Amino acid sequence: MVYNELLRTCYAFFVVVLFLCYNVRCELHPVVNTPLGQIRGYHMKTRSGKTISAFTSIPFALPPLGNLRFKAPVPIEPWSKELDATKAIPLCIQRNPYIRQKEIVGQEDCLYLNVYTPFTSNDLLEISKPLPVMLFLHGGGWMCGDSSTTMYGPELLLDHDVILVTTNYRLGPLGFLSTRDEHCPGNNGLKDQQEALRFIQKTIESFGGNKSSVTIFGESAGGASAHYHMLSKTSAGLYHRAISESGTAMVPWAEQAPGEAERNAYLLGEFVGCQSDDSNSLIECLRIKDSYDLINTEYRFYEWDYEPMTPFKAVVEPDLPGAFLTKQVRDIKDEIYPVPWLTGLTDSEGCLKSVWITSNETRFQEFMNKFSTIAPVTFYYNSVSKKERITKMIRDTYLNDPDVAAIKQGILDIYTDSYFAYPMVEAVEDVLKHGKSPVYLYELTYRAVNSFSQIFGDPEGNYGVCHADELMHLFPIHFLSKPFSEKDNEVGRVIRTMWTNFAKSGNPNKPVAVSAKWNTASKDFDYMDIGRELTMKKNLASRSRVWGSMPLWFNKHISKDEL
Repeated sequence: MVYNELLRTCYAFFVVVLFLCYNVRCELHPVVNTPLGQIRGYHMKTRSGKTISAFTSIPFALPPLGNLRFKAPVPIEPWSKELDATKAIPLCIQRNPYIRQKEIVGQEDCLYLNVYTPFTSNDLLEISKPLPVMLFLHGGGWMCGDSSTTMYGPELLLDHDVILVTTNYRLGPLGFLSTRDEHCPGNNGLKDQQEALRFIQKTIESFGGNKSSVTIFGESAGGASAHYHMLSKTSAGLYHRAISESGTAMVPWAEQAPGEAERNAYLLGEFVGCQSDDSNSLIECLRIKDSYDLINTEYRFYEWDYEPMTPFKAVVEPDLPGAFLTKQVRDIKDEIYPVPWLTGLTDSEGCLKSVWITSNETRFQEFMNKFSTIAPVTFYYNSVSKKERITKMIRDTYLNDPDVAAIKQGILDIYTDSYFAYPMVEAVEDVLKHGKSPVYLYELTYRAVNSFSQIFGDPEGNYGVCHADELMHLFPIHFLSKPFSEKDNEVGRVIRTMWTNFAKSGNPNKPVAVSAKWNTASKDFDYMDIGRELTMKKNLASRSRVWGSMPLWFNKHISKDEL
């Protein structure tokens, strides 16, 4: 009798332990079953303390190695064993010119993404209402950047009932080399992003996401990428809303000038011993070169400092199956994909480039003394015949005050207007004229305690709201180490509310109320000034319109005789 009682007690204890162990395993390692296979992740905490599930370093395409180098991504095939998605995502091979990085880092096998969901694995069994999905496309001039949890983690956004996906894509010549023919059409980095979108369509329901509510959003080159997807027929239907922060497809550093792609492809070949007049032979030779050797050539394309900033950009491809872009962006009118678009600027975008120049007296004097030579290179008009005329227009507009402080501010303003503001004006005008969906414009004018100017050349100076400064309100950017003020946190919550509202409804005003109504843009360029308070204003980026009167290669309204 005693023995039987003891046996029953032990059995009951075993069942309880088994039950608890099972649940501890779920707690430590959330598991989802996708159409491609099972994936095991881990748990994180949001800023508010909510437990979420993270699945990192998920492959969405075959490794682009060997014969797959310089080709469009090949979709990942289903797997049979449980996929370990607890590892840190690798970097794509790169070297960061913005911080003057010397070493090359990363690996060529880098087509992975991260998924962050508010649901735990137990929750996933009983999802009644799938959540909207936000796919973030990182910046970095298509030369550097990553989608790591340490850089673009979910701790802030996942307090707002969305699913966050961050993705890698190939960079530099590995992602954007083009011979503009069938041997290497180009735009592979953008096609990687497209493949990530297809992976989302296949699998996101398994994570609790709504595949019919996908918002692409990105900053700088990621913002330009989001706009490029609006212009690409092959991206249509893979997403439903777009946010472009500080970058559009019309920025000069993201669009190849005529002849530039082929010239740089053959120049790359010369740098690594692949001289050839035949594109097929060139690409076959480049495929067998060490990937670090290819990235190591990027600095050799620069003519002054790290100028021109992006040797490898988006291109117009031949009209072949799978082509991402077959027309110049300014020639795409009625084909603009009709999705709600939110786009805008910070008030001092140009500090990305200007701070490195103006905070150092030697570089500042060199820039001013050699302005006639440097300006055509850094402002992307070296290929036009009217260089002297453009240089004079820039001097007269921005550098006509002898005061040194005014000149330094003028340099910042040149970069703001030419790199970001006027391209945004052009892009928005096209969408307003030819698009069929609402556009929401903004300018971030709130200067937080931290700023990206800290890594762009001056750890202490105040240059206004710098390029990329909105990122600290969306992600926990850990290298910005100064303690946030209460107002910083308040403004951040407002920005996250408006961005996630837009992801949920296509309208930044709902479903969660904000303190001021954000009106859609009209020909008056109505925009939300995101300062200490929210205020609607008109005529965003009006100063930059002078760039529309310059004889630049892409200003189509200017006669060819003037170019």
